[in-house]
Amino acid sequence: MPSLKYQTGDKVMGRWPGSSLYYEVNVLSFDAKSRLYTVIYKDGTELELKEQDIMSLTGFQARTRSRSRSNSRSPGRRRSRSRSPARTTRRSSSRTAAAATTATAETAASSRGDTKLRQSPEVKLSPM
Repeated sequence: MPSLKYQTGDKVMGRWPGSSLYYEVNVLSFDAKSRLYTVIYKDGTELELKEQDIMSLTGFQARTRSRSRSNSRSPGRRRSRSRSPARTTRRSSSRTAAAATTATAETAASSRGDTKLRQSPEVKLSPM
């Protein structure tokens, strides 16, 4: 019989199924036949997890510490601009302002056209 990696009563980190998130769990039992650990989460949820979905607290803490350290040491990267240096944001904003002015002029013209329609006489056709 293979040796158990985690014993009953151990506090470990268990990965929530279908997720990459780990939560603190207590090991309740191990089923040698199915090779599944029965664990209980803090909220009372009991699940059966594979050994690959369980990590010791110290291993988990070391993993998260090394990630945070590597992120803090990496140099800050500026996002490259997709525009060429000749194009400025002022120029693009003036285009949007021109488009807004055109749209306003079109709405004003259409509202003037509506008043002409209201003033025209109504024509009714009747069958002969």
